Amino acid sequence: MPASYSLYELNEYIRRVVALNFPEPIWVHCEIAQIKEVRGNVYLDLIHHDEGSDEIKAQISANIWYKSYLFLKNKLGALLPSLLSQGTNVSLKVQVEFSEKYGMKLIIEDIDPAYTIGQMEMKRQKILQQLTDEGLLHLNKLTDLPRVIQKIAVISSPNAAGYIDFINHLQGNSYGYKYAVQLFETALQGLNTERDVCQAMKLIREKDTPYDCILIIRGGGSKPDLAWFDNYNIGTAIARAKVPVITGIGHDIDSTVADAAAYQSLKTPTAVADYLIEHNLDFESSVIDASRWISQIARQMIKNQEVTLASMVQLIKYLPADILRKHHSNIDVTYKQILLAAKNKVKFHHQQLQLAGQQISMSDPAAVLRRGYAIIRQNNKIVTRARQYDAKDEVEIQFADANIKILKK
Repeated sequence: MPASYSLYELNEYIRRVVALNFPEPIWVHCEIAQIKEVRGNVYLDLIHHDEGSDEIKAQISANIWYKSYLFLKNKLGALLPSLLSQGTNVSLKVQVEFSEKYGMKLIIEDIDPAYTIGQMEMKRQKILQQLTDEGLLHLNKLTDLPRVIQKIAVISSPNAAGYIDFINHLQGNSYGYKYAVQLFETALQGLNTERDVCQAMKLIREKDTPYDCILIIRGGGSKPDLAWFDNYNIGTAIARAKVPVITGIGHDIDSTVADAAAYQSLKTPTAVADYLIEHNLDFESSVIDASRWISQIARQMIKNQEVTLASMVQLIKYLPADILRKHHSNIDVTYKQILLAAKNKVKFHHQQLQLAGQQISMSDPAAVLRRGYAIIRQNNKIVTRARQYDAKDEVEIQFADANIKILKK
């Protein structure tokens, strides 16, 4: 019969082997799958993914005891919560322990923030290169930002200090500009960041409202906090947006994938508000400048027209007199011409009248009688033809000096 061991004996053997082979703490790099804090102690589930298939190839539990946690808080300060978060790749200094009762676990003594930040940077560069190769990285920068920004879609958390600062700064602008802001509530840190931001971008795209721009804003944070925006799907959603996307996610130096893919990236939400205000101020200033230019041109045109009008007034003032003089001169000439023509006409008609008078005088019966002619009348009618004469009637013959009557026979 083969040798038989109790479970305790087997685990005791494993404990001695582990203690013999790992007498000192070692550094282990892994991903935090789960984390929780209980009475000052931190309990973690650590995993290792296969780089090709993303399959979990290894998994183990780990602890950070209270004193070690205080040490890490003093050492890393505000960076510690970002490092100890679900989904973060970390490098841990651990003591490998095996207990006959509780099995294998790692006791965490220290964390190397440089490793996590380095992993984040490598991931960021890889995503940026992929977006560049696909022609997406600068796509959103080709969109047009309206000359006046009015309707804004904001991706943020309603309780985030950065969002509150943004709203207060934007609405309290000293120029009185009004903006229609619609919030699309999302998680801006943690594993849900990718899902929420991409879903918000989809909702904005499907909305009937034609937004002028999309803002992605959050308060400040450490590099690991902002690393959730070093995401391929978020970068793609930003790049493919039909309107400009402006980011203000709280970084001072480094740029995330979301920043690189956006139309414009700014440091803080307040800086985003300033950008929107200054953008509209620039338009108003151009309108004011144009108004001043138009006013100057108008004043110059009015001045030119006043000079022209004054010249016309002078011309009108003297032109009628010249015209009157010319017409008076023409009238005088015409009057003289009419007067001369009238005199000639009168003279002509006077001559005609004299000639007619002479002819009338020559045609006067008395003058004819004086020339030796006589007028024969019968029955008080002048007899001018032989057929009119009646030998049986009384005849009266008028001579220049007397009338003779011949009685009927």
